[in-house]
Amino acid sequence: MTTSTQHHLSTAECWTLIEGESVGRLAIVRDDGGPDLFPVNIASYEGAVYFRTASDTKVVRLTTHPAAAFEVDGHDDEGWWSVVLRGRAVRLADPAEIERSGVSRLLTASPRYKPHVFRLTPDSITGRRFADRDVVRAPRHTTVVDQETGAPADTRAPRPAHERHERPTSIPSHRPY
Repeated sequence: MTTSTQHHLSTAECWTLIEGESVGRLAIVRDDGGPDLFPVNIASYEGAVYFRTASDTKVVRLTTHPAAAFEVDGHDDEGWWSVVLRGRAVRLADPAEIERSGVSRLLTASPRYKPHVFRLTPDSITGRRFADRDVVRAPRHTTVVDQETGAPADTRAPRPAHERHERPTSIPSHRPY
């Protein structure tokens, strides 16, 4: 038997979770109309998500098709959560706004120079939280017995070396040129 609870997050809860993260996934529209997805470092400031990028596909596509979505997810003491923003990404040129947002101080895993700054202002923000599931295995019809002790053996699958909700080892970051 598996039990799971899910509930929708308020806008304030969504922003609290976003503000605690520095990496998420940016979804943009390809030239053929299909979706594309990129990991980006972010800063959140006054109801928007800011990110920097190099002179690459994201700049070209967002200039042509500013519709974008952003997703961040994670795990905490209350379980798994996911937040999605949908809106428009606009390239910024105002040095004062860029400085206030904090995006220029982000450290990224990529050593590429990232001079282009975008602000994603959401039209909508949604979030969901899923409680950790307690998995209760149905009893087996046969019992496996440990040959050495004669006791019933533990037949569950071995646990992974790390839990999914643990953060992976950090990738070294380099400041922009």
